[in-house]
Parts: sequence; C-alpha cells; structure tokens
Amino acid sequence: MVFHLLLTAGFVVLCLALRSISIPIIFRLGNVCMLVASYLFGWTITEHPAGGFFCVSLWFLFPWVDLIGRVRRMQLPAAHAVEAQIAPGSQRFPDLEDLTEEAEAEGFVKIEDCGWDHAGQRHFVRVLSHASEPLRAAINLVEGDGFAFFYLTVSSRTAGGKFWHTWNYPFSLSLKPSPDWNFQRLREVDSFLALLEAHRAWLKSNNVTDAAPATKDADALTAELEAEIQTQVSHNLKCGVLLNAGEGLVRYSWKGCLFLWFQFLRELVRL
Repeated sequence: MVFHLLLTAGFVVLCLALRSISIPIIFRLGNVCMLVASYLFGWTITEHPAGGFFCVSLWFLFPWVDLIGRVRRMQLPAAHAVEAQIAPGSQRFPDLEDLTEEAEAEGFVKIEDCGWDHAGQRHFVRVLSHASEPLRAAINLVEGDGFAFFYLTVSSRTAGGKFWHTWNYPFSLSLKPSPDWNFQRLREVDSFLALLEAHRAWLKSNNVTDAAPATKDADALTAELEAEIQTQVSHNLKCGVLLNAGEGLVRYSWKGCLFLWFQFLRELVRL
C-alpha cells in the first residue's frame, strides 16, 4: 500500500510539472497523469478497480455540484450597459500602459476606456482602432472576488456583418457564439504583435477582403459593444442555452448547464 501511495504521489508531482508547461500536448499529458493518480488513489484505498474508476469519474461529475447549486439559479442581465470608465491604476493593471504602447507602435490609436459589470465580475476594456487598416484591438481586464486576469483581442468586421476575433482568452466560452462570429484562440500568445500577425494571417487564409472600417467615435463604439453583447445573448436565448427570467434577466437552462459541462471537459483535455 505504501508503494502505491508513493506511486500516486509521483504521478501528482508529474502532473503538476507537465501542466505548468504551455505546450498543448505536454499539458494534456499532465491531465492524463492526473487521471492516473486519481485511479491509483481510489484503487489503493478501496483495494478494488471500481474504486479507481469512481475517483476518476469525480473529475467529470464534480462540476455539476456548481452547475446545479449556483449556475442554474444565477440570474443575469439580458442587456449590458457599456459605459466610459477611468483606467485602472498600475496596482490593478500594471501591464496596461506597456500593452497600449505596443499597440500604438503598430499603428493603433486609443478610442475609449469603458466597461461593464457581469455576474459579479468587473470588466474593463481599452479599445483601440488602427489608423489605416480595418482593425479593432481591445485590452481587457476581468476582476472578481479573489481573481483577476487580462487578455488581448484583435478583431475585424466584414461588410456582410461577420466578425473575426483573434484573442488569447484563457478559458472556454460561457455562451455559444453567434453563427456570424468566428474565433481564433491563441492561449500561448502573450504579445500584442504576435496576436496581430496571427490575425492578419488568419484573415488572409480565409480570404477575408471586405473588412469594414473600425469605429473611431467613442459614443458609437459603446453602442457597438452593447449591440455585440446583445447579439450573443439573443442567439443563446434562441438556441436554448439561456432562458428569460423576467424583468430583463436571463438564466441558464438545463441545456445551457450541459453546454457549460462540455466546455469544462474541453478545458480538462484542453482541446
């Protein structure tokens, strides 16, 4: 038994080491080690393979505790008012000015600092528009109770209404994207220049040549952001991920909870 416990501890250490590496295939191997360690622990404690499989299954079933106990009851505003905000200080967002300078060096001009609150989270967005190309960039900060992270976005909108977004958002989407929205997620990219070059290459590979000029008016920009958020909410109401809760609120349906669970599984294997 001692040998099995030491072996389990070894797989846990190996799991943590592999998951600290951003190379996708190595990260996935770390997840496999985590499942192996869970199996060994359950098998060692119960002295039966069924105990091992039970411990492995907990990784896949545990999210339902949060989905049923919190997410299913959570009510969210159907519309988000995007308002101008004062930029967070260097203590809250120390990388903001460096990222802004990096974007400005590539021809982008700051348009507006704005944001909104959503499900206990505070979103700050600095929006920039390219001076000569039909490109919009955003530096995003998300803050909640005990956590904060930022991500970058470079986007284009075609004359036909399709959106093309390249970003390094670290998590899976919590809503289904509209059919007119296309996402390229590059988690390992933390440089604005690298993200911009990847976006340009992505547009070229998809023969996107009818990109519309980016909005450069601050008031029009906030209205545009509100419309984009509303498009996502309306699409998820239509496909059943969200349900109307009355008084301008929405909540996740059981179909929505199932969607979030599958998103968790995607994160677990990092597809």
